[in-house]
Amino acid sequence: MHASPRDPIWEYLLDKEGAKENFPLFETSYCFVGHTHLPVVFRQTEPGGAIKMITPQPGEQVRLGSARLIINPGSVGQPRDGNPDAAYGILDTTAGVFHFLRVEYPITATQAAMNALGFPKKLVVRLEYGF
Repeated sequence: MHASPRDPIWEYLLDKEGAKENFPLFETSYCFVGHTHLPVVFRQTEPGGAIKMITPQPGEQVRLGSARLIINPGSVGQPRDGNPDAAYGILDTTAGVFHFLRVEYPITATQAAMNALGFPKKLVVRLEYGF
């Protein structure tokens, strides 16, 4: 979902407390979210238990295992973690891992296209800095 199980459109999952409130609201082992544009994993090993927050680095793999996870792979179009590279992930259920990945892309060409389409200047400029 875009934001969270509790509020699929608007909620920002930024901390362990918010994640803990959202774990009971989905039944699957893994829930993928976005909205914050920040790569993060929230891990809960038992229902109602403590939440571990993992901030993955590019190239890092997170083991799936038996814990439930809320995974945010980051953002391809508007990263906001200080790294302008596009952020994405690959879920490999065979190997039992989620791969966090980054890739460079033509930021200047993207900004030119955004300017031509009349995007707000703030959105155009932030691509250079990843925030």
